[in-house]
Amino acid sequence: MYTFTFIRKDLPLQHQIVQACHSSLEAGAEFNEPSNTHNLVLIQVADLEELESVDTKLTACGFRFHKFFEPDNNLGYTSITTEPLTLEQKKKLSNFKLWRP
Repeated sequence: MYTFTFIRKDLPLQHQIVQACHSSLEAGAEFNEPSNTHNLVLIQVADLEELESVDTKLTACGFRFHKFFEPDNNLGYTSITTEPLTLEQKKKLSNFKLWRP
């Protein structure tokens, strides 16, 4: 199983790390899935506009996801984490870029 977390690269690095963790933790609680059988895939998106396009794509694919909203520092939506996906479902997200510092 593969869980994807999409994080905005227009945020400072320390916020990217924290926001990805917030999103992953809340998604885990929402989907109530045991974490010991999953691989976490961290994906970068340029900004809020690209994060919104991820929302659209995941919805079109029929995937459940958690969209994390950070009220502090006027950050707004910062990341999205998917439900655990199968290898076949994962292939639908192969066009995204892995996160790089």
